[in-house]
Amino acid sequence: MYAVAIESDSVTKRPMRILVLGATGHAGQAIVRHALEQGREVTALTRRAHPESLRGLGVKVARIEPDLRSLGELTAGHDLLVDAAAPYKLDLCIPGSLEWRSQVDAAVRRTQLVIDAARRHNAALVFVSTYGTIPRHDNSPSPDALWRRMVCPYYEAKIAMDQAVLVAAREGLRALIVNPVAFVGPWNYREGWNLVPNVLMRQIPVVIDLVMSVIDVRDVASAIDLAISQEYFGRQIPLAGHTIHASEIVQRTARLAGVPIPPPLVVPGPLAVAGAYWTHLALNAFGLRSPELLGLVAITPEMRPLAPSPEQIELGVNIRPLEASLRDAVAFHLRRPSG
Repeated sequence: MYAVAIESDSVTKRPMRILVLGATGHAGQAIVRHALEQGREVTALTRRAHPESLRGLGVKVARIEPDLRSLGELTAGHDLLVDAAAPYKLDLCIPGSLEWRSQVDAAVRRTQLVIDAARRHNAALVFVSTYGTIPRHDNSPSPDALWRRMVCPYYEAKIAMDQAVLVAAREGLRALIVNPVAFVGPWNYREGWNLVPNVLMRQIPVVIDLVMSVIDVRDVASAIDLAISQEYFGRQIPLAGHTIHASEIVQRTARLAGVPIPPPLVVPGPLAVAGAYWTHLALNAFGLRSPELLGLVAITPEMRPLAPSPEQIELGVNIRPLEASLRDAVAFHLRRPSG
């Protein structure tokens, strides 16, 4: 798909050339692999010399600095730049503090570098965001939700980044934003908090009391393909998946993995978030850095159910069964060498 193959200088057809920022991440992996299946030429950007997740994939691997200073040069010759590495900082901060503001400002500056690289080389841009930036129309945010967003600048940064891309699209850049719900599926090499490995190691004694929506990363990659082929530029595309309680997804994963674990303790969202925030303050008081898990606790209650959007329906995005997504995720981690 990805529209009609682009003409080369010699009149012969050539495959679309895609540059993927965040190629070693969960979404990036699915995007890279889907593009390769469709016959695209893929360049994967990474900060590591020999990333495990890119071995044997047949992609060109290029190093990129944390400040993206060489992104403009690397974008040259590519038809599409996919940003699947938008900052995922989950640090908790004192509301209104310099640290809070600096996280948001840094995210916006980074996004502008991505926009400038795509514009300079006439490449289309796909920005992978989160459905948490989509305005809520069902009801007003609860006081608890407002407080969560005050102490965790993650969503403020994501909203500002989305807006920067939309402004660039209104100014003529061929850009679109996909806003998926929480990811499931294979190829999650993320260290630290990672659902399936934690289930396999029986390390999920507690979950937050919430009903959430999840989508397979492969369905997100397919949706991007459809959006590009149908030229959905200048738009946000919310992507919904399956609705499930957090404790149920843990139990279903454990059953598929053959790991007998007791039902996790279910903790109310406000209590979990308050505990995470006060723990963060206590650690900071002693000069200790808060673990990323505390920030994850703060954003998890935002993972509310989401119905398929008009854009998702219009594009014809197919969502695979949740059982298949979990089974494939379990199989991936069971096959993955330890260490």
